[in-house]
Amino acid sequence: MGDDAWTVVGKGSRRKMSATAFRALQAGSTTRSFGVVEDSSDASVKKTWSQIDRAVREIREAQFTKTLLKQLGEAGFCSRRADAPTPTSATSTSTPNACDAELRFQQMVILGLGSPSNSLVSRFQLALAMVLSEWLGVRHESVLLYDPVFTRIDVATLSEKKIGKTLDRTKADVLCGESAARTKVNTFWFMPHCEAALYNNVLRANAGVDTSGDTSG
Repeated sequence: MGDDAWTVVGKGSRRKMSATAFRALQAGSTTRSFGVVEDSSDASVKKTWSQIDRAVREIREAQFTKTLLKQLGEAGFCSRRADAPTPTSATSTSTPNACDAELRFQQMVILGLGSPSNSLVSRFQLALAMVLSEWLGVRHESVLLYDPVFTRIDVATLSEKKIGKTLDRTKADVLCGESAARTKVNTFWFMPHCEAALYNNVLRANAGVDTSGDTSG
């Protein structure tokens, strides 16, 4: 994958990093998946998890989330939650929570979150991903995460709290690099803040769609 595919967004992204940290991330993101920038002196798994947990509770109660989950259920997405609405499409049956088999996911890939230990926006993005994985019934060991700005505290929190499995750069490239291969299981992609090249790589590998020449957007 070209270096620009993982360009680290600066001040305007609200990732709250200094210019020095920003340059270090850009220089190191091609070879390392985390630890390029040292964690702040007061950073800890306990503190980060407390912040994430608070974000999850807020996201879970947000009207946006309730509407989103309702619409996913009505569109045929498979949920393991008992209160998920039954789809109204032609593929639905009289069975409660009937869904389209192609919309039953065994894996979730989360890319481009930013650093949950350093960014409020990243924590809310992660919180939504966690609520979605729970709703979809994707087990935590099948939730894969990567962002070149993950710190060691981020990685430790994601692992210890069983949120998901963090990938290194090489494994992330297998999923979304220039030579990405189609995933072996149905995969829900959560990519809230990525470069266009990554979206194109994923679409080309998994849906046979190449948008690299599309200049309309």
